[in-house]
Amino acid sequence: MKQPASALLALALLTVGCAGAGVAAETTTTLPATTAPAVSTTTAAPITTTVPPPPSTTAPPSTTAPPPPEVLGLARAVMLVGLAGWGIDEGTAAHLAAGGSGIILLAPNIGSGAQVRSLTAEAACAAAGPVLVAVDQELGAVARLRGLVTPLPTAAEAREMTPLELEITGQLLGDEMLALGINVDFAPVLDVVTGPNPALEGRHLGDDPAAVAELGTAFWRGLEQAGVIAVPKHFPGHGRTAADPHFAAVRITATLDDLRAVDFPPFHTVFAAGARAVMIGHPVYEALDPDLPASLSPAVLRLLRDEFGFAGVAITDSLSMAGVADGRSAGRLAVQALVAGEDLLLVVDPNEVEPTVSAIVAALATGDLARSRLEEAASRVRALAAAAAPVRCGA
Repeated sequence: MKQPASALLALALLTVGCAGAGVAAETTTTLPATTAPAVSTTTAAPITTTVPPPPSTTAPPSTTAPPPPEVLGLARAVMLVGLAGWGIDEGTAAHLAAGGSGIILLAPNIGSGAQVRSLTAEAACAAAGPVLVAVDQELGAVARLRGLVTPLPTAAEAREMTPLELEITGQLLGDEMLALGINVDFAPVLDVVTGPNPALEGRHLGDDPAAVAELGTAFWRGLEQAGVIAVPKHFPGHGRTAADPHFAAVRITATLDDLRAVDFPPFHTVFAAGARAVMIGHPVYEALDPDLPASLSPAVLRLLRDEFGFAGVAITDSLSMAGVADGRSAGRLAVQALVAGEDLLLVVDPNEVEPTVSAIVAALATGDLARSRLEEAASRVRALAAAAAPVRCGA
């Protein structure tokens, strides 16, 4: 299948939705070159004239037993991975066959409707079990499926609609997404925006917590009624951010009382309605954890489980964002997120998939990550995939 230019994914790794930063990201995203990892070499020992050299196919003895398949399967189950083109490459197919839970589609992965349907079918055929296929299709500026589904209202238009109208809108979108083989939507945005916010410009439902809760939950309900897993974001609410976490670290200085009054209510509402998954944002909330981004913070994940009573799947925002990466590898971030209590890791750079698997396995071996925590996360993700509308293998 014809692939988009390989220069298309680099910017997409920064604009995944929250995975996504706006309309410009839809048309200017670039792909990274799929460079094979470097292979280390060793110098052979001298060979005497009386002892023949070993055959060229003889491998050096291994001092470390490879991890068992079930451990590798657990590590792969907690990852939602990005793609390098318009189809499922061999590496992604092998990842899915070995236990990977799903993929996320960004602008460089989306062409025509037929191409998207072929891609999602390839994913379903490759996967060892039920597969999650996710996309960012929001009310507003971030719309990965533009031109392939009925246009959604802008965020400003959505603020003028009734809850019933938004519920019907969500149900229609969900039907059209499932026809393409997409069963997860990273929407709605439930951030209550009270001032200038470059990350959420054209993407939010306003500054009134009650209205955001009512309208956002209505759109969520429509998607769910169609059979799509709708993922509200970005817990615990980054409507107060003055910078964009795609490109820089962000701190929120609001008091806990302010967060409870303004930022938390939409999430309380959608969780009470039955949300099965939620995306955690990357800002640092000084009132909750002054040191760590929310997506890596045990305190924030305890808040989610204990105060909000949420028992579903906690999903990180993209681990490629500058606001969380701060020079750390995706593998290190993945381990830290799992230890904190996250369940599903958004690894949008396909070149980071295998290093992340290796980092998770290594953390198990050292005890930095408890196997029980990894098993808990994998169990939640697998249950979500099993409950999702199935993606068909083949036409």
